[in-house]
Amino acid sequence: MNPLFNRASSWIKGRFGERVQKIPIDAGFSCPNRDGKLSDQGCLYCSNPSFSPFYSDSQLSISEQLCRGRNYYARRYGCTSFFAYFQSYSCTYAPLNVLRRKYLEAINCENIVGLIIATRPDCVDASIIALLQQLSEKTCIRIELGVESFDDGVLAAINRCHDSTAALQAIARLRAAGIPVSTHLISGLPGEHHDHMIRAAQIVSDSGADMVKLHHLQIVKGSRLAALYAENPGHYPLYTLEEYIERVCEFITHLSPAIYLERFLNRVPPDQLVAPIFSGIDEAGFQRRLEQRLHELGLYQGSRVVVR
Repeated sequence: MNPLFNRASSWIKGRFGERVQKIPIDAGFSCPNRDGKLSDQGCLYCSNPSFSPFYSDSQLSISEQLCRGRNYYARRYGCTSFFAYFQSYSCTYAPLNVLRRKYLEAINCENIVGLIIATRPDCVDASIIALLQQLSEKTCIRIELGVESFDDGVLAAINRCHDSTAALQAIARLRAAGIPVSTHLISGLPGEHHDHMIRAAQIVSDSGADMVKLHHLQIVKGSRLAALYAENPGHYPLYTLEEYIERVCEFITHLSPAIYLERFLNRVPPDQLVAPIFSGIDEAGFQRRLEQRLHELGLYQGSRVVVR
C-alpha cells in the first residue's frame, strides 16, 4: 500500500540510507524581533525554553552540546549519524565570520552529517546564501524557515515583523541556490480564516519548498500570549485533538505530493504547557490517528490538489 503522506524520513533515508537524528543546540544567537532591531517584544507565542532540550545550553560550546546530544540519542535510539540542529532563535542572524565559525565547529564534530539551520525569512540575504552554498560542498545543509503563516494580517497580529512576501522571496532565493528548505507553519493563530490550511497548502505547493514542519498553536508559560490568554481565554480559541486532525487532513490533501511532511506536533514540557493538552498523544500516535482519519475519508496527500 502506498503511504498516505510523504514523510521527511523518506527524504533522509533516500540521501543517507539510514535514520539521522537531529541534535538541537543553542549557539547563542539572538533575533531581530527581540533585540530591538525590529521589536523588543518577540512573537506573541514565543518562549524559547519550551522547546530546548536539557543539554542545549548556550553556556556550553557547540561541540559540548553535540557530544551530550549524541551520547543521549545513541543510547536512546541506537543512532550513529546526526544533524546539528541550530534551533534557538534566528540562527543566521550574526556577522558572517561568526556564522562561519559556529557552523564549521558543528560540521567538524564526530558523526555530524549535516546542519539544519532555523531562521526567519528576513535573516537570509545574498551573503548568507553564499556562505551556505560554500558549506554545502562539505556537508548537507537544510534551512528551516519560520514562516508561521502566509496571512499578513495574522503575521501582524502575532508581531512577526515580516510579511508573506518576505517568506516567499526567501524560499525562492534558497531554492535557486540549491539549498533545501523546510517551511515552518503554525495552525490556529489568532485571526486565521476558516480555510487557512487549504490556502497555506496551496502556497507551499507553489513555493518550491521541499518540506513542511507543522504544529498547532500552544499557550506556553512565559510567552506574552500566556498572559493574554489568562486574562481572556475566550479570545483565543484552541484546537481539540480531533479538530486539529481535521485541519491537518485539509492541509495534506491540498498539498503537492512532492513535498515532504516533517512533523505535526510540537513537544512542550508538561510543566510549561498551559493549553491545549492532548493527553497521551506523541508524534507517532498523532500520525497513526491522522492515517486512520485519512483512511476513513478515502483521502491522501495531494488528493484534492487542483491543477491550475
